[in-house]
Amino acid sequence: MNEISYAQSSLVEEDRPVTTTERVVAEVWAEVLNLDEVGRHDNFFDLGGHSVLATQAVARLCVALDRQLPERALFDWPTVTTLAAAVPGYPAAEQVAPIRRR
Repeated sequence: MNEISYAQSSLVEEDRPVTTTERVVAEVWAEVLNLDEVGRHDNFFDLGGHSVLATQAVARLCVALDRQLPERALFDWPTVTTLAAAVPGYPAAEQVAPIRRR
C-alpha cells in the first residue's frame, strides 16, 4: 500500500485522518477509488464508490486491519471516521489453517 504523506497533504487540518485506523481506511479508499487522498469526513459513495468498489475496499481493509469486516460495512459506516470507529467492534481475523496436499 502506498502510504500518503499527510504532512504534504492538500487536506485542511480538520479533515486529515487522525488515528492509525483512519489513516489505513483513507489509504485503502484512495487506492480503490484512484484518488490522491481521502479526508476523514469523506463519504465513500460521494467520492464515486459503488457496491463493487465497496466489496474490494472491504476485502483490502480486512487484510490491512486484520479484522473480519462484513461486506456491508461501508454501507453502514460510509465515512472514514465512522468506519474507523466501528472497526474495534468487529472480530479479529482468524488464522486459516493451510490446505494440506495428499
